[in-house]
Amino acid sequence: MLCTNRPEGFGPHSKISSPIPTSCFVDTILIPLPVWVALLLLPILLVLSIHHRKQNFNPSTTYLRTKPRRTWAFNTVSALYYILIVCNILMQVLEIVRLELLRFGIGLLPFTIVGLMMGALLHWSKGARGRIRGWQTVNAVVWIGGVVMSAVQVVGLTKEGINGRKGSKYPISDQVIDVAVMAGVYAVVGILELVLGLLRASRRAGGARENTPQSGMSPVMETSEFVGKYPPTVK
Repeated sequence: MLCTNRPEGFGPHSKISSPIPTSCFVDTILIPLPVWVALLLLPILLVLSIHHRKQNFNPSTTYLRTKPRRTWAFNTVSALYYILIVCNILMQVLEIVRLELLRFGIGLLPFTIVGLMMGALLHWSKGARGRIRGWQTVNAVVWIGGVVMSAVQVVGLTKEGINGRKGSKYPISDQVIDVAVMAGVYAVVGILELVLGLLRASRRAGGARENTPQSGMSPVMETSEFVGKYPPTVK
């Protein structure tokens, strides 16, 4: 069973936490919902990306596809980004384990780990090395959705009674803290995603300027040994 020994059943209408649905509905439907949406977006973006490449491929611009150097700022923010994702995975595992200790059932909470790992992989691979245009949208759905759904869960648990399950292996007060921490981490990861995107754009712009051909010179001429020996004369 997805939810056992809970005060209410699966239904969306709760007498305890209204207007928030029952805890079972939240854990089974709402919490994993952003991940489902992200998974649906992924193949759509992939198909659109393939179509875009076919329509806009230009071999003459291949030389512009450079790999800019990573700065210390980018490396630091990137490391923090991945560390926080790992922290949220561990926090989610903690919540699942403690709910299991209560024999409460865990709904589809493990599915959130899929979303966290997917977000990390998309970021690390830059959308599978640029093959998925707009992959940041998928990650935004996961991060923002994680914040929103975690907030809904916190409100629902608080309405059940912050002192509920006192003396048990997982008091409601502890679960509220755990979920609130996860919501905060989701928010920070989303902000870091934005910062990394801006840093990456800045690096890309700098790399493009460095690789711009000199006046009157083709990209091939600029990189040839002939130019090094016989530089062009500017009149």
